[in-house]
Amino acid sequence: MVIGAVVVVGVGVVGGGGYYYASQQAEKKFQEKIELIKSSFPGVAITYADHHINVFSQETTIDKVVLKDKGNTVYTADKVSAVLGSEYEIKKLNIDKLAIKKERDTEAPFTIGYIEIANAKADAGWIVLEDGKIKKIVPSKISFGLLNIQNFRFKDKYSPEFKITQYQMKNYGLDQKTDLLLKDLTSKDGRNDFSIGSFNIDQVNLAEISKRQEEFFADENNYRSVNAVTNGLIQQLSTMQFSTLNVENLQYKDAYNTTFKMAQYQIKEYGLDKKTDILLKDLSIKDRKDDFSLGAFNINQINLADIVKSQAEYSVGENNHRSLNDEFKRVFHTLSMVQFNLFSIDNLQFKDYNSAFKIAQYQMKDYGVGRKTSQSLKDFSVNIPIYNKIAVSLASYENSGVDLATIMKVFGSQSFDLNNLNDLSKKMRDVQQEYIQKLGGIQGVTKAAGFKFSVGEDFASLGTLTVNSNLDKQGKSDQTYAFDNLEFSVLDSNYGEYWDIFRQMGYKTISASGSVNVQYQNDTNGLSVSLNNLVFKDIGKINATLQGNIPLDIVYRSPESILSNPNAKFKEFSVVIQNTGIFERLLKLGSQKQGKTEAEVKESMVSSVKEVMQGQKEIPASFAEDTVKTLESFMQNPQKTEIQFSSLPAAPISAANINDKSPTELFGMFNLKIQAVPVK
Repeated sequence: MVIGAVVVVGVGVVGGGGYYYASQQAEKKFQEKIELIKSSFPGVAITYADHHINVFSQETTIDKVVLKDKGNTVYTADKVSAVLGSEYEIKKLNIDKLAIKKERDTEAPFTIGYIEIANAKADAGWIVLEDGKIKKIVPSKISFGLLNIQNFRFKDKYSPEFKITQYQMKNYGLDQKTDLLLKDLTSKDGRNDFSIGSFNIDQVNLAEISKRQEEFFADENNYRSVNAVTNGLIQQLSTMQFSTLNVENLQYKDAYNTTFKMAQYQIKEYGLDKKTDILLKDLSIKDRKDDFSLGAFNINQINLADIVKSQAEYSVGENNHRSLNDEFKRVFHTLSMVQFNLFSIDNLQFKDYNSAFKIAQYQMKDYGVGRKTSQSLKDFSVNIPIYNKIAVSLASYENSGVDLATIMKVFGSQSFDLNNLNDLSKKMRDVQQEYIQKLGGIQGVTKAAGFKFSVGEDFASLGTLTVNSNLDKQGKSDQTYAFDNLEFSVLDSNYGEYWDIFRQMGYKTISASGSVNVQYQNDTNGLSVSLNNLVFKDIGKINATLQGNIPLDIVYRSPESILSNPNAKFKEFSVVIQNTGIFERLLKLGSQKQGKTEAEVKESMVSSVKEVMQGQKEIPASFAEDTVKTLESFMQNPQKTEIQFSSLPAAPISAANINDKSPTELFGMFNLKIQAVPVK
């Protein structure tokens, strides 16, 4: 504001319309303005070495200007040049080497190399003075074509050195779009250093935002609490508009060696009814313990301002005592309103001592109500040095075909009892059914590859997993889970005697592949599960099917609830087991432990099974006999013979059907059969 006072000093020519005053008249007006400044700011003293008034160009130039206020603050400038228009109007103002200091100071802590102002105007009431001091500035009542400040510096013995190479604003004022530029900002004291290479925001409605802020803070009720102020700021953000906001080379370092760096942060086309692009590059945060970095973060064509506006509207009238369920609904309501073409994260890493977290790339495409969203993940890994070292990694993940935004919208319309798991399970199913009714079904594909998990010496890994899901509007679902190269280490005896037996047979790892198919029909509660060619390398192969009727409302409860429900019915079960190596290893292990030949071990196994079957009186003689025959046939040629076990009841069986039934009757009801057949 002192600059404004100095501007008034530069009056040499008043008026316009082609009228020119004689130099004597110009000098008179100049002196009048000097006196006006002194009367407006009581106690102000103004001196200068020389001045010149160009009658033709209407420019006044003043050399070696010194202004001292009654608080003993001294303002000096090597040169001030100005062309003024009518009252509160500056056509041109240039100030060279402005310095501000207390009279007692030997060096000015505040200096500006150059200031340029062009086409500046102010409406009445733009400044409020009280006792010769500036009490209030009203930014919305000011406008200008250019404000350019170069080589700004502030340094005193109590504060860090603060520098700005350039600060520039173009076209500021109501109904104007402003361009703002800042270059080379630094704040340093040797302990806490901060810098920005450049900051610019183009075509922003800055004066309109200023006016809204003035109106907001004019009402004390608007900042009665932190929550009220926060809501007010959100409302301000929702009304902002700009074409580009760009920050480059932001860095911070503190005395504890904590560093924060960001190569670039950019937002394009922000405003209501606009689609915004957001970009962040090369972010890193480091201290003595933690190291975080992010190669790139991208969101393209997101309705950002509309989301901010919805949050502002949602916040009106709220208090700080919202329930957890309300917050839950609010989050999903907001997520349902989001739209974007691409969300991407590249090269995210976090390290803490010996632990590490990495993601090479995560992408989500085409998110929004009515869009089929796809997701992908590449090279994910986590390492945690707790007890035995834990490591998890995933080479790739892909998912497509689901309208995630609509799912969020359905979630936002529900009321969940987060403390009731049964209610939560039911609501989750309701969400699925509502989604299916809205979109006519679900057809999705999920693929994962290169999964690895290890704890110390033990590990598990998966080559690929592919999940195909198809749920139609009539309530029929069909899901297939196909996988290959599932491999895990055989645990030691501390985890159970069965694992120890596998180790004794020479298995260090177990590898499997195959597929599982699950089908369900809502109207009949019909469930069908099948294992297709589940192959365990050098062990065996399994094919199995299970069919029954299980109501969805008991699927997520305990097994007892399924067995006791009269609508839960068993229809059939079958399993086919083929040996591909485990039987031979079992024979060899038995031979070593018992000191017998493998033929003798076979005879011993048959005798043991026969003895067990004969000792169990509840087992029908026919089934016991078939079991022994099956084992004998299998042992004659283990590589070419498979065992088939099945249960094919004449009618579906529920828990009510089997109450008070004897074991013999149950065997008859379930129609259990076992046999050995040649491998096809």
